[in-house]
Amino acid sequence: MDTVLPSTNSSLFNIPQLAEDGMNWITYKERMLTVIGAQGLMHYVDGHAIKPKPFKFNFTTKKQEKDDGMEPTQTEIKDLGKKINEFYQKDSLVKQQIFSTITDRLLLSIQKLQVSFLIWVEVCAIHEGKTELVQIDLRCRLQEMRCDENRDVKAHFGELMRLRESLAGMGATIEDRDFYAIILGSLPESYLSIITKEYEHRQITDRRTSKGGNAALSAKANTVKGRTSNSGLNQTTEDITCFNCK
Repeated sequence: MDTVLPSTNSSLFNIPQLAEDGMNWITYKERMLTVIGAQGLMHYVDGHAIKPKPFKFNFTTKKQEKDDGMEPTQTEIKDLGKKINEFYQKDSLVKQQIFSTITDRLLLSIQKLQVSFLIWVEVCAIHEGKTELVQIDLRCRLQEMRCDENRDVKAHFGELMRLRESLAGMGATIEDRDFYAIILGSLPESYLSIITKEYEHRQITDRRTSKGGNAALSAKANTVKGRTSNSGLNQTTEDITCFNCK
């Protein structure tokens, strides 16, 4: 059964634009390669698609000729022309997919590159290095953020989450434990006493619950053990025969 792929103008092939600072580079790159692969054009960005070489033109005979000097047939000329047109068409599709999702400034700096493979290599080279610098900047901002007493704490949390998600999108994950420490360190002094009391209350509650659960479990275990022991004693007593009573 043949699978019908969506057309190139389908919304499935629309991806968010690459940010100028490269903040969304990791997710952008993954989406771009997925879209190109879905269109069957991956070999145009990995360098495996080779542009067909046209026949030479002999200015003496005013005719085209092959590498061996022989004149190509009309069928050969037509077939080669189709292959060249197909290459340009598919290569231009990849170019357009890239050009439509980058800034004009970046487009102007790479537009002179002839094929989509070289264009993609240049885009990767620009943003792979930039991503690490952006990560460092975001980490510093995340560590240094502070919420003043009169500031909206909800908005502060939202900004912290946004920075964390941005880092995750660049491949730099902040673990929950580290993120909790960052949050606590960024809160106003008035919130710390409330959080401390709540934390202590939960610790006491958890200990009581755990202790009660363990006591109940121990009592149940002792009950089962006692029943087993008594049952064994009765079983043993019933099996003993007193020879003095005969």
